[in-house]
Amino acid sequence: MIRLIHLINWRSHSDSKLDFSDGTNLLVGIMGAGKSSVLEGISFALFGTFPSLERRKVKLEDLMRLNEPITKVFLEFVWEGATYRLERVIERNKRGTSSAAEVFKNTMLVESGPVAVNTYVQNLLQIDYDLFTRAIYSEQNNIDYFLTLDPRRRKQEVDTLLGLDKFELARTNIISVIGRIRSKREGVEERFSVEKVSEVSAKEQEKAKELLSLEAKLRELLLTHEEQTKQLSKSTVLFQEMKKKKDIFELLSKEMIRLTAQQDSLKAEVALFNPEHHSKLKLDYSSLLAEKNTLAAQIKSVDEIHLKSSKEISVLETKIKSTKESSDKIQKLRKDLELLLGGAGKTPAALIDDQKSAEQKLLSFESEKRSIEKELIEISDILKNLKPGLSECPLCSSKLAEHGIEHIKNEKTAKIEEKNKQLAELSRILLTERKALEELSSKNRKISSSLDLILSLEKSEKNAPPVQDLITKKSIFDLELSKTLEQKFALATNSEQLTAKLDQYRIELSKLESLALKQKTLAETEKKIVSNQENLKLTLFDEQSFEKLRTETESLKLSTERLSSQKRELETSSRMLNDMLKVLRDDLATLKLMEQEAKELIRLESELLIYKNALLETQTSLRENVVDAINSAMNEIWTIFYPYRNYSALRLEVSDKDYLFQVSDGQNQNWKPLESIASGGERACAALTLRVALATVLVPKLSWLILDEPTHNLDRQAVELLSSALQFKVPEVVKQTFVITHEEALIGSEFASSYRLSRDKEHNKETQIERI
Repeated sequence: MIRLIHLINWRSHSDSKLDFSDGTNLLVGIMGAGKSSVLEGISFALFGTFPSLERRKVKLEDLMRLNEPITKVFLEFVWEGATYRLERVIERNKRGTSSAAEVFKNTMLVESGPVAVNTYVQNLLQIDYDLFTRAIYSEQNNIDYFLTLDPRRRKQEVDTLLGLDKFELARTNIISVIGRIRSKREGVEERFSVEKVSEVSAKEQEKAKELLSLEAKLRELLLTHEEQTKQLSKSTVLFQEMKKKKDIFELLSKEMIRLTAQQDSLKAEVALFNPEHHSKLKLDYSSLLAEKNTLAAQIKSVDEIHLKSSKEISVLETKIKSTKESSDKIQKLRKDLELLLGGAGKTPAALIDDQKSAEQKLLSFESEKRSIEKELIEISDILKNLKPGLSECPLCSSKLAEHGIEHIKNEKTAKIEEKNKQLAELSRILLTERKALEELSSKNRKISSSLDLILSLEKSEKNAPPVQDLITKKSIFDLELSKTLEQKFALATNSEQLTAKLDQYRIELSKLESLALKQKTLAETEKKIVSNQENLKLTLFDEQSFEKLRTETESLKLSTERLSSQKRELETSSRMLNDMLKVLRDDLATLKLMEQEAKELIRLESELLIYKNALLETQTSLRENVVDAINSAMNEIWTIFYPYRNYSALRLEVSDKDYLFQVSDGQNQNWKPLESIASGGERACAALTLRVALATVLVPKLSWLILDEPTHNLDRQAVELLSSALQFKVPEVVKQTFVITHEEALIGSEFASSYRLSRDKEHNKETQIERI
């Protein structure tokens, strides 16, 4: 039994708590008040979903009230003597929306996590969500749903409700699989035939025989090729050895020709060599070389004298020029000094005295200016202290009347004006005097600088030798320089003549030394000729034997190459035959596999046909058993729910295309279609009987029933009949029922619990709950 449900921020519920009891529990309210949300909350607490969430008409975040961060659903129920509490939580986070779940048994936590809790509830109640929605939970306006459907649709829906649609789906899938297997088998049989197997087998045997014959020829050829290769190898070794001897012989022969030619050439050149003439020429060359060295020493001595005279002349010229420039500069400085002194007979000392007088005068004017400025400050301070109402003079402390203060002010103001004029005149005089003093100071500095420079130049001029002495000394060095130039020219002429003579001797000596060297080379060449002749004899090379061996080797090489070519051709043919045999054997194996596959597909198709028929028989048998059980339950329930005797029984009749709802008239046991004769109330009783029968047959242990808006399309009389059945009859069969309705006429005093739900939808307010 479900004892209570507590909804926090669930759909339109802010904080709703409802207690339930055994019997029929009623929830009444207008559309949108939050009634169905209570039933959805029960389903969500038990299985973590409900129909519209399962079909994705709503999302998990849609279940959360407004923008609340967390939603909670608590469900408490009693099962087999124990109290269970289910807690489901939905929470918003940065990654989206997450859910959590916990289940408690007698206040002890037994499982947590949405999936684990779902599994725990299914195992505990022996019912899953699918069976719950088929047997217990009737969606909104769905109680007489099966009575209004067309026959074919009703057949499908009732099969789904009874769980028989899975057999139909399995049978449909097996028919599809059988079709695919049959199509595959026919495709295999089209590619496979016994004649094709025989043809491929014959070709395989033929090519195998060809391969054996070819391999025998190849083995014979390999033996011949191996023998021929050995002979070629031996002949090649002998030929290489002979070729080495030939190369050595040809090299020695070429060297002999070269040496002989060199010997002849050297003999012709050496015949012209005279050793005595060579010795005399060497002595003469040594004598001339000593003479040249002496001449070179003399030239060096003259050069040193010439260089010394040149340096002395350069120094004297610089001194003469400097002395003349110093004298000219003294004259110019004296003229500039006269201009600075002004030509009035004034001396530099007098100008310095004038500067000192000007400085004293300037200091006097500046002192006078400071005195006036101080006096002005004192007068200003007196004026500041002369305030109205002052009784004593601030200067002499005598008594003052009001007109006396004014007189002093006027007197002091006039004095300030006078002092300001004096101060302005002094400032103008000071500016003029400062400018004159600056000009006088600048002139004195220039005069002092000129005097210092004149004294320095005169002192240098006094210490320097006379210009005429410098000129005389320079003339002596000029004469000496002229003499050294003449000596240098004469010595250079002799040196050039001597160098030309030495060059002639050097050329002739070089020729003679070359001939002497060639005489030695001739002796060495004659020794090499003798040695080369001995080596030629030791080579033991015979041109005729060499040619014969080369011809034999080339013949063996050609013969071996022909055998190698034949060997490659046979090996290629062998590979091709092997490849063909592999393809034929693969084809043969494929054909045999196809034969096996075809047989296997035939067997599988036959077995699936048997399975399809077995499914149909099982589905038919199970449908009959379930319908018999439902009819048996409905007949027991019908007599309880339906208060009249005009229809004594209700049954569900199965045909090929429909489930027929029929009632019996009670006298003649004539069965008639329910929808053709029954009133709205009778149809409501029949629909309720079917829902209760389904619940008791499919879930016999649970004994729960949930009806959402069962009064849809019912007239007032039918509503009254349904209300009576729900209050008095249903509790006799079902332990606990939940009814959701907007129909106020359904309210009665015998409901186990009754709640009225209301809500201000216009302002999006939360659901309000009132216990009736």
